[in-house]
Amino acid sequence: MAIGYLMLAIVLAGTLNAKAVWLRAAGTLVAALALCMMVLSIVLADLDGTFAAVPASASLIHRITPTILNVQAVIATIAILFLGWSAWIQVRRPVVAALPLRNDTRQFGKASRAFHWSIAVLMFCLVPIGLFMAILPESSPERAGFVCAHQSLGLTVLLLVIGRIGWIAFNPPPPPLTISTALERRAGSAVHVCLYVVLLAFPISGYLVGQDPGIDLYGWTFAPIVWPSASKSALSIHSWVLPTLLYVMLGLHIGAVLKRHFGVHDRSAVRRMLR
Repeated sequence: MAIGYLMLAIVLAGTLNAKAVWLRAAGTLVAALALCMMVLSIVLADLDGTFAAVPASASLIHRITPTILNVQAVIATIAILFLGWSAWIQVRRPVVAALPLRNDTRQFGKASRAFHWSIAVLMFCLVPIGLFMAILPESSPERAGFVCAHQSLGLTVLLLVIGRIGWIAFNPPPPPLTISTALERRAGSAVHVCLYVVLLAFPISGYLVGQDPGIDLYGWTFAPIVWPSASKSALSIHSWVLPTLLYVMLGLHIGAVLKRHFGVHDRSAVRRMLR
């Protein structure tokens, strides 16, 4: 399962900014298909009794998890329609300019875009996997696969975020858009910093939670550093605090881009990270 999601992230990171029109359109449709599979899995969980089987005595986060997943399914359905429209736009808008490896004053380069989209895809996979994993009973045969995939992809995100921070230090991002107000620039910087903190804290807190018999990394299992005094706090942070912050920061980040793209009709924000 983890390898499949990793390959999906690699494919999308490599195609969404491809020079060839057909590759960009194909990558967009693959992203839509992946979201369709996620929506289907949530609908099936509604129909087969998986969500209904969550006991009333379960913790609050477990009781509201089916609702959270269904809300995500609705948002994913809207995103599927948007991606279908976007694929059509891509076909009608050929791009001939070469994309540089490094960032320049106008846009992010190939490396930054690859980091951005691979991390984004893996996080969009990790969240529903983690939610499903939390509500499946310990005796469920599917649970082990979800746990292994969640751990492997979480550690992959940690490495990618560290790599991206290192790349930013080596190759700074382009300057803020000149038409942004000072408040927008400060808010944008704060949101980006918070996103990096959340992306680093997610896998670290998950690692501190500890798992029996150990942490899985694509089939290689190793023992985590277990601190019993920190395990309970790490679990609360991983299950409650960080997801809440992630949803808020993503909402602000995506909302700002959509506002500029559709509200102000300024395409520069999107074009800095997408063809």
